[in-house]
Amino acid sequence: MNLLEESWTQREEVIYPKLFGNTGAGIYPLDMSIFSNQFNVKQVDPRWLHYGVFKCPPTAARNTWVYVTSGMSNPWENDEPQEYSGFGIELILETEGEHDWAISILHSLLAFNILISVGHYGNKPLIDYDDRIPQSIEPNISSLMVVLPKQFPTSFELISGRVDCLQITGITAQELELAKESDSNVLAEKLYNHYESYKVTPNRLSVV
Repeated sequence: MNLLEESWTQREEVIYPKLFGNTGAGIYPLDMSIFSNQFNVKQVDPRWLHYGVFKCPPTAARNTWVYVTSGMSNPWENDEPQEYSGFGIELILETEGEHDWAISILHSLLAFNILISVGHYGNKPLIDYDDRIPQSIEPNISSLMVVLPKQFPTSFELISGRVDCLQITGITAQELELAKESDSNVLAEKLYNHYESYKVTPNRLSVV
């Protein structure tokens, strides 16, 4: 196998089961419709359709569901290990139950990040810690926020390079205003201190 195949296999068959337990029945890959319908992009690189999301059910040590992306750490362009593998990130989203919207959200973020990477949005940087992204999840979540995980590893190592884990949490309209007035880190600490997790709970009340 080449570096791409080896690191891909390592992530999905070794690292993810170790970090998240059972990764479910298989990956939920991106399809053309998300690019055409949501981003009005009619032509895609076939490689983009290999990015996707795993749905990991609760384990003996965790009573939540974890949704994790796979593909952004693929070293498509490299034959030798680098400091970071591919984009150098993967996304995590945690929920209390099994929800299709969690897959849809991560699909949107995956597609968005891919389009950023090819210059579709000019010089806009890739999704990173502290970013706030408009995304409503009824009834109470108005936006997403990217945080540093506290209950999951903050990074892992592939043979192709390092991968940072970015966790996606949901925030209310009132919390968004606090983040704008101070910064995302202040809100992230307040959320974690109050709820002891960053799981996305659409019906939760605001902490401000």
